[in-house]
Amino acid sequence: MHIAIVRTVFDKAHGGAERYAVQLARTWLAQGHEITVVCQRHAQADAQGMAVVGVSRPKVLGPFKHRWFAKRAGEAAAEVDADAVLCLARAFPGDVLRLGDGLHRAWLGARYPDLAQRRRALLNPRQQQLMKLERECFLPGRFGLYVANSDMVKRAVVHMYGVDPSRVRVIPNGVDGRFAIADPADRHAWRERHGLPADAPVMLFSGMDFRRKGLLQAVNGFVAASRSDRFVRFVCVGRGDTAQAESILEQTQCRDRALFLPSSAEMERWYAAADVFVLPTMHDPSANAVTESLACGTPVITSAENGARQHIVQGVNGFVLRDRNDAMEIASCFGELLQARRTRQQVREAAPLLTAAENAQATLEVLVEAAKLRQAAGTAVQVPAGTSRTQALRALKQQMWAQGDARDYRAVFREQQRD
Repeated sequence: MHIAIVRTVFDKAHGGAERYAVQLARTWLAQGHEITVVCQRHAQADAQGMAVVGVSRPKVLGPFKHRWFAKRAGEAAAEVDADAVLCLARAFPGDVLRLGDGLHRAWLGARYPDLAQRRRALLNPRQQQLMKLERECFLPGRFGLYVANSDMVKRAVVHMYGVDPSRVRVIPNGVDGRFAIADPADRHAWRERHGLPADAPVMLFSGMDFRRKGLLQAVNGFVAASRSDRFVRFVCVGRGDTAQAESILEQTQCRDRALFLPSSAEMERWYAAADVFVLPTMHDPSANAVTESLACGTPVITSAENGARQHIVQGVNGFVLRDRNDAMEIASCFGELLQARRTRQQVREAAPLLTAAENAQATLEVLVEAAKLRQAAGTAVQVPAGTSRTQALRALKQQMWAQGDARDYRAVFREQQRD
């Protein structure tokens, strides 16, 4: 099968979403599928054995660069004449759009919970263009099917854009095989290497965007936990601004029990070394770090705004916070998980996790189904007679959805009205 994959950057070193795109493509390539990557830039090693089609995204276009890429990447993917087109970025049309980055509209709601603030943010041309682009991705016929990596994202798509729920499939993120329960000796060796006492409770935080991922909330939770246990240690691994967090630790005299380290290619060893992973994120479609930690047998405390909460069994393999800003709640959950003393095997088995290979297979099955929908499309659409304008638009929209028609249903309606 010839598959075209659209992603802005095809380089696993760039971030989690890019790592997923490369892993998916290489899995399918190893299975004998032909892969064409449509992207702005790529790492040559990651795309080895694949065809690459470059699409520009000029910075000089400012807020319009996203739409520029979306339209041209979609056209380039169509010209490849692949059997199926999978978009892992906002681009259209295609057979399947994977919503791994979540919805920008949902992110704005989390970032600006105050309506007045949100309205001011939407005065920014960049935000306006991103919202416009996102709306266009959900017009009838843009895609046959959508893939969400969490139930939270599916609910948002259905609620915010009126997409038929049957067209949104939930396929959780797959976990790479290197994230597994480690040998206790390796855990102790890693702790010793970084100056962590063998018997000290360790709270781990990791991320790339500290403000969104909730570093300050995690630090406040650690400070609260330290009031009842002075042996607790805090470890932050990742890239971001730590000045405010370190200031809080200095003021509370906890700085000497906290480590701030750069991004690590050996996160599995950090999950193994920690007792609890804490991610009080502001908003996340489904944080990979949660499933990675659980796969290593390390319980997780995360926020209700994280789609990966679907993997948490309260009190067994972690907790979903009622209020991510409540430091005492974080400390209380941390203490309960330490006292529960569940084995790493019990934590890992509390909720089913997909492997990366299972995720790739499930995604491939959806892609094949969507390609068949496109091949079956082509019947002319007509506005039903004898109905109100609202009813006619609704019926036309559903008809175009069913037929995979990529046009704007409102434009089709206006054109037929003129005829």
